[in-house]
Amino acid sequence: MALWAMSLAWMGAHAAERQVDMQAFAPEQGLNSLAANVLLRDRQGVLWVGTDSGLFRFDGERFVAVSTGNDGLQLHVNDLYQAASGQLWIGAARHLYLWQHERLRRVADVPVDDLRRIAGDGGQGVYVRHEHRLLHVTADGRVTKVAWPQALSTGALTDGPLLWHDGHLWTSCGPSLCMRDAGATAVWGTDRGVPVDQWISMRADARGGLWVGGNHHLVHLKAGAKRFEAVASANPLDALAVDGQGRVLAASAGHVSRWDGARWMDFGDSGNLQSAHLRDLCFDRSGAVWLASAGRGVFRWRGYGRFRNWGVAQGLDSVPTWAIARDGDGRLWLGNQRHGNLLEPGARRLSPWPAAMRRPGWTDAVAVLPHGRSVWVIYNRGTVVRYNLDSQRAEQVAQNLGWVKFGLLDGTGRIWFGTHGGLWRIDRPDAPQPQVRRMGTGLPDNTNYLSATRDASGRIWLATSHGLLRFAQQRFTRMRLPGAPAPGGYSGVAATTDGRLWVAPVAGGLRWTRPQPGNALSMHAIEDPLLERTALYSLEADHAGRLWATSDAGVDVLDHGHWQRLDRDDGLAWNDVAPGAFLEDADGSVWLGTSGGVSHVLHPQRLLSPQVAAPVILEADYGGKRLSAGPAQRLDWNGRALTVQLASTGVVHPATRHIEYRLDDGTDDAGWETTTSNLLRYAALSPGHYRFLARVNAPALRARSQSTTFDLVVVPPWWRSPWAFAGYALLTLLALLALWRLRSTQLLRRQAVLEHLVDVRTRELEADKRALEATRRALEYEATHDALTGLLARGAAVKLLGAALREATTRLRPMVVALIDLDHFKQVNDNYGHLTGDAVLVQCAQRLRRMTPESAVLGRFGGEELLAIWPGLSRADDVEGRFASLVEAEYVDGANRLRVSCSVGVTWIRPGDDVESVLRRADAALYQAKALGRARVERSE
Repeated sequence: MALWAMSLAWMGAHAAERQVDMQAFAPEQGLNSLAANVLLRDRQGVLWVGTDSGLFRFDGERFVAVSTGNDGLQLHVNDLYQAASGQLWIGAARHLYLWQHERLRRVADVPVDDLRRIAGDGGQGVYVRHEHRLLHVTADGRVTKVAWPQALSTGALTDGPLLWHDGHLWTSCGPSLCMRDAGATAVWGTDRGVPVDQWISMRADARGGLWVGGNHHLVHLKAGAKRFEAVASANPLDALAVDGQGRVLAASAGHVSRWDGARWMDFGDSGNLQSAHLRDLCFDRSGAVWLASAGRGVFRWRGYGRFRNWGVAQGLDSVPTWAIARDGDGRLWLGNQRHGNLLEPGARRLSPWPAAMRRPGWTDAVAVLPHGRSVWVIYNRGTVVRYNLDSQRAEQVAQNLGWVKFGLLDGTGRIWFGTHGGLWRIDRPDAPQPQVRRMGTGLPDNTNYLSATRDASGRIWLATSHGLLRFAQQRFTRMRLPGAPAPGGYSGVAATTDGRLWVAPVAGGLRWTRPQPGNALSMHAIEDPLLERTALYSLEADHAGRLWATSDAGVDVLDHGHWQRLDRDDGLAWNDVAPGAFLEDADGSVWLGTSGGVSHVLHPQRLLSPQVAAPVILEADYGGKRLSAGPAQRLDWNGRALTVQLASTGVVHPATRHIEYRLDDGTDDAGWETTTSNLLRYAALSPGHYRFLARVNAPALRARSQSTTFDLVVVPPWWRSPWAFAGYALLTLLALLALWRLRSTQLLRRQAVLEHLVDVRTRELEADKRALEATRRALEYEATHDALTGLLARGAAVKLLGAALREATTRLRPMVVALIDLDHFKQVNDNYGHLTGDAVLVQCAQRLRRMTPESAVLGRFGGEELLAIWPGLSRADDVEGRFASLVEAEYVDGANRLRVSCSVGVTWIRPGDDVESVLRRADAALYQAKALGRARVERSE
């Protein structure tokens, strides 16, 4: 009779199935075995998965195989248990292991053939159930069989779960439950509220209660209670988990359900759950639910308890959803791509719009505006419809008004909507025949009216393609904004409760201002890397002061100065959020329309501003040697790499999050590096003291975590120790000294050789110099002297004449310049030959040199003419007598004796003379002597 009553209670309290968003993890995400048996979230928040082919951990993005030293195929993991001390017990098909200090250690040859077969003992050991036996195993490997009633007696062990709870060991025993306390066993049966069943799962909650699931029942023992409370279940409860609100989530083959204390709620997805044998489930730090399946891998239920999504499975007729509103009867209206849906109060499934609203052409509803007992629907192509909730009749008020972008119901009951090219208003929505009129805004006719909002003062603000427009006191004002106009204008506008007005430029980014009297506004840009790169669709504000900015990347929410992005990783139905599809419900929850369905944000205040957990070091390895937590470890240098495997726990957005890390070695140049990988690697480290630091940067949450650190001392080998380097320095010094001695000897020898070579070369150079000087003098003599007579050449003689002129003029000394010409010299050459003529010239020059002082300048002026510059002779001197030996002379050339006379023309230096004037007078005197008969000396007057 009791079971029949419970069954009726279950039938009346069972709700329709809800659709959930499951993310699947398979080999592509690192989970190399699809046979997942057990889940465990350890003290650090890391998720472990035991499979038929090894052990895996989740690093925040993908699963990473745990390096156990065992062949994965030999490690068939069926159960996981972590003691309060942090020791992790691993129950495999053949052995029982302990995971300590990042190493797997086999403790005992005790097989564990199913999950929930390991339980604590309140100390360092565990209890293990195997083949109707209960064993106690200590960390050092001692195995003791626990005495228990035998088969066919009350309280005999049967196959079932095991749990250490509140200082007692609980397990199943036949159709009942047994509690062991201080060596005594107590059987809890129907007299203690436990119905007859096969009990298969156990879970303790945060309030000290105990939950036990069977094939047909769920029982609960509250903390301190003496009796279980039972409720019937239509499905076996293979795995249990208790959420933060005390609700029990249960999983079995192809089924997930939740007991909230009054009724069961069933959950399903697009098909993964229905075909999966669910073995275990647990919650992570973010509140997401993880499910292990035998053959389908692992699933992550995104947004559990935070989002509720409505899609095609719940009756949504199409996507996207463009408009959301709640009418006066509490119905939720959804305007979709096709027609729309209604959600009746308390309903678990969407229903179609009323038949009167499902007309051809009435599709793509952009705005749904409840007003009194009517619901106004404005369609994308400019059709305006009014639906009466009482008569359930719909009437078309206007059509073909243009492409509609928004609809707004202001505080006075007027309806506004904007189109491409116009702004429209309905002043009396309740009138029998309401009129739609086009508003004159003063903006160009091609203006697109994209969004509107009403602030606390009742002013209407409009975002348009030609800037920002304000409607107040029955007039429109185009606002003057600083800087150049925003390209394309503004796509969104919203007013928050703190008095700020927000606008979203079409080109991207976000700005805000505080409206002041007048038409000028000062704008402040939001400096946010994500928003600066995002073209926002629309802006919405709720009554809690939050700002919601939608885009194709999700929705960015500003809550008390902190930004956070919500997307599919958080549980949003789809990242592409439709502009204007926003509703803040009476309970503070928020509805959002997307291209993948409708998302209901159940508790925005719980969802926003989560903390970013510091990364967890899954494994650190230096040259094949694993590092463990604790004080700085000293490891011998081996020249190999340092690798660190990290995991991100809690709320993390893998698409945008990255790891920032550094390795400090005591210098100041160790900066932060950035990577999207959780596996970090440093090439061969030099000996020294290092500190590794890593933190998570989550741009979607606009937050960084605290740093995770560990210290490492790389000890140098003996040949790199300080004593070795001191020895190297000493040997180097001795070697340098020996080299210096050897080099000095070589240099001295080389110096002697070089000095000898320099001495020889110096003598050679001096000889060369003397030879060159002689050659130079010879060349100079040849250049300035006549080769035949040895007298100065004409050029040299004339040059010296110029110098003599300057000296004579300066000193006022007399000086004679004479030109001497051998008479009839041509006849000598013709009669005696040129050689005799040359001999006559040479002898004449010799006589001239003998008769003149050393200060005289003698030269061959040309042919048979000679030049004499004779200083010191005045007009009073006997010049004719001085030249007498030349005027008539005898010359001898071999057998030839010749008498050859000379004609001489002389002149004296005068003031103002130059070389040319002097030579002209001398030449004139010479020709005078020739004219008077030759063989004479003539003076120039």
